Amino acid sequence: MSEILVSVYGHRPDAVPRLVVIDTDTLAAREAPFAVPAGFQRCMGLSADGGRIHVLAVAADDRSSLVTLDRAGEREPLVTPLPGVMDGHSVLAAGGDLHAVSSGTNELVHFPLSGGRPDTGRRRVEWRAADAVRDTHHANSLLRREGSLLVSAFGESPTGSLRDAHDGYIVDVTGGRPAITGVSQPHSLTERGGLLYYCESGRRRFCSEKGPVVTLSGYVRGACWLSDDVVCLGTSSGRVRGERSRYETEECAVWIVDAARGSVIGRIPMAEFGPEIYDIVAL
Repeated sequence: MSEILVSVYGHRPDAVPRLVVIDTDTLAAREAPFAVPAGFQRCMGLSADGGRIHVLAVAADDRSSLVTLDRAGEREPLVTPLPGVMDGHSVLAAGGDLHAVSSGTNELVHFPLSGGRPDTGRRRVEWRAADAVRDTHHANSLLRREGSLLVSAFGESPTGSLRDAHDGYIVDVTGGRPAITGVSQPHSLTERGGLLYYCESGRRRFCSEKGPVVTLSGYVRGACWLSDDVVCLGTSSGRVRGERSRYETEECAVWIVDAARGSVIGRIPMAEFGPEIYDIVAL
């Protein structure tokens, strides 16, 4: 049996951030046996690190915390506010390092990590998309690839609205050079078989560095590989322009896709848990 963990949230007043477990063999979805404590509006990035699952949780004022959960459910959640991380999106925990994308400040931030707890007194900015200390490029996901850290970002919008940003990019932060440019609202960087993959959310598709793989209905965001050929992808309901808390459709779902053929194997409706998916990781 293969299981994945999905972070689900919404901007509606009645939306509650949830962690959902999906059995990819039976396509059954259920709430996870562990949860983020009350007080957060959004569950965003996920990172599995041994027996721990790290969740980047965001409050209504965009202040962000790392919530460290015990997979076995034997320990209480560990909540650590991350200073200077605003509207946190993705997180990567590996060894003694924690990397967090602070979308609200255009930054990738590093904290030393020990015992599941980040050392917040040793915060270091690893990269800035722009000098403005507000969200102008919408940096979001990150990936460690061949010793380098890659970050995806929407880039600047001609109107100032992120919805109109369609000249996004993926940047090699370590090497200080662009990896891919001209992407419409990139998210969810992954790697498989030596190739870089990403969600091109603005065009509702999942792509590799060689080109499009599959197009789905809904805002494509969240990706997790089950094998070299099979990938799980999330789609979210579209927000109504100018009304962040209203949604156009109920397209929130997880799709199982044969990436080699570009075909859909299965679809799990997720609207009962919330309108938006941000991240997916294997359990």
